[in-house]
Amino acid sequence: MTLHAFERSLRDQRHHLSAFLMLGDPMPELSVELAIAAVDAGATMLELGIPFSDPCADGPVIQRSCLRARAAGVSTDKAFEILGRVHEARPQIPLHLLVYGNLVHARGYEEFCAAAAHAGASTLLVPDIPLEESGSLREAAAATGLGHVSLVGPLTDSARLAELDATSTGFLYLAGYQGVTGKTSAETDGSGDLLRRVVSEVQNPVCLGVGISTPEQVASAFEAGARIAVVGSHLARSIEAAIDDADHIDGERVVSSFRAAITPLTEVFTHPIIQVNDDQGEARCS
Repeated sequence: MTLHAFERSLRDQRHHLSAFLMLGDPMPELSVELAIAAVDAGATMLELGIPFSDPCADGPVIQRSCLRARAAGVSTDKAFEILGRVHEARPQIPLHLLVYGNLVHARGYEEFCAAAAHAGASTLLVPDIPLEESGSLREAAAATGLGHVSLVGPLTDSARLAELDATSTGFLYLAGYQGVTGKTSAETDGSGDLLRRVVSEVQNPVCLGVGISTPEQVASAFEAGARIAVVGSHLARSIEAAIDDADHIDGERVVSSFRAAITPLTEVFTHPIIQVNDDQGEARCS
């Protein structure tokens, strides 16, 4: 799916539930099955990572996901192959690629963006390449029809937010809290006010990621103005929990565990969460 097709999908569909998956975790073939299972369970977008030896923005859960994929022999080339298979299987689904800067530098911006777009990615986020150093990357992305996504967070002030918004194509990615991925829901309360502020100050659609793991959090993200809500560590935990023996992985068990984790999240689209206002006794839908 090209950037233009993705932009149309944002216009046509008010919200996207995006599942994060590490390409190749826990094995290449099973990784494709999990991506298809996510879409078939109701995910309307996928965020896909390329395994890297030092995922500095990620907590232990995603770090272990990277290790499993690397142990399964997943290189950047193999990750693009898996990405292409996912795109071929579900071509209507936007595929957002999240990758660390070393992997992009190693291949070169032009070659990396061309390969990502050819494999089916619609947008790209490289969180450790800052705005001041991203000009060449943005040019390479634009030349291949790949959207360039910028990362913002709780400490991003309004002036910086305006700069990032002006140089992004596709959407802005808002980290719901300051820190690595994988914190519990109790530690991420309060992202709603942050999200509303960011949405009110930018032109691009806003994606909320980092810290979402429950249907209530997905519904609250949409209510506060997010166009995309990403769930990552919660799903990686479901994969990890289904693996007893790294040398003998039961694919059916892994997919079943994954489906059980994602289905309640996608049901927010068809079964809105009802929240009760205890002060007034009124119910409202998120």
